[in-house]
This record gives sequence, structure tokens and C-alpha cells, in this order.
Amino acid sequence: MLTYQDEILQKVLKQFDGLAKIDAYDLLQKVEILLQGQKSPIEYRCVIKELDKQFFKNEMITIGKSGYCYLMDYCHFIKVYEFRSAFFPFTTRNNLYYTLYHDYKMKRLTNKNIIETFENTHLRYVIHHFLKDNQVQKKNSKTNRLLLLELLDQVDPKR
Repeated sequence: MLTYQDEILQKVLKQFDGLAKIDAYDLLQKVEILLQGQKSPIEYRCVIKELDKQFFKNEMITIGKSGYCYLMDYCHFIKVYEFRSAFFPFTTRNNLYYTLYHDYKMKRLTNKNIIETFENTHLRYVIHHFLKDNQVQKKNSKTNRLLLLELLDQVDPKR
């Protein structure tokens, strides 16, 4: 006979079916952080409200009245944002920007800008080699993730 907690645990774990183990750990950590400031008993509406606040604080940047950028993906070194125009909502060409991890100065995601960003770092040779065969906006067809971010995830950020 399953206890009430075991039944809830099974329902939660069923949502993890097919997920990579590291992604499951990341989700669990986010849940733990999200619940840290909550009162007991937990109220779903309060958790959702906190989640919305975190999303808008960390993953969206307004660009004046012209539109906003939302966090598309990130790695240890950079965050990649996609720009959405308030005036031309269907424009999707050349709309990727990036920032260094703890810097909010946005630059257009181009080969030239990436080379300049990493020019005086230990990654300059890795970036130059990568850009000989690839464009910075090229995506992995299987994961739909930027190849540049996949490459940078393989490099130790503490080096």
C-alpha cells in the first residue's frame, strides 16, 4: 500500500519521464529555491506569482517602447536573447542578441561581436576554430540549441 506522499512522488516523477538526469536535478533545484520563500501550507497561486516575478526579473528585458528581449538560452559565459518588436511582431530575421553572463550590455549575436568579446580570453582560439566552420546563429538540428552554446558548455568556466 502506497502512502499519500509516495503517490504524490510518483505523480511528480512521472513528469520526469524521458528527461535527462541533469535536467531533472536542475528542475529540482529550481523548485527548492522557489519554495524557499513560501509559507506553509504551500499555495499554488503564491508559487505561480513568485515564478512570474522571477521570470520577468531574470529572463525578460524591455527595450524602450520598441519591444523586449527574452532569454532564449544560456551557458556559463553568455546569455542569448531573442528580440521581439512591439511594432513588427512577425519579424524574426537577425533578432538574436547576447550579454556576458553578469553584464546587461546587449550586443547583436554576430561572428564579429563574438570574436571581439572573447579576443582577450583563454577561449579566443576555441572561438576562432569554431567560427571557421560555423556561424554563431547555427543551431544543432537535433536539440535546436545554438552550436556556440553547446561548445561553450564543454569549456570549464573556472579556468
